[in-house]
Amino acid sequence: MAADAGKLSVCGTCHADDVAREEAVAEAARLQAAAPPEPENHQEPGRGRRWFCRRA
Repeated sequence: MAADAGKLSVCGTCHADDVAREEAVAEAARLQAAAPPEPENHQEPGRGRRWFCRRA
């Protein structure tokens, strides 16, 4: 039994729309993979650090 046995055929316009949608999803995935990760901590750099602390 072929893998495409259960698929219905669609008109050329619908097929072109499907192909364009799949290409857009693939492009978005490539862009997201190439983008640098966003920092998890949204605090300003240097804030929250204790520069002068007493050691026990």
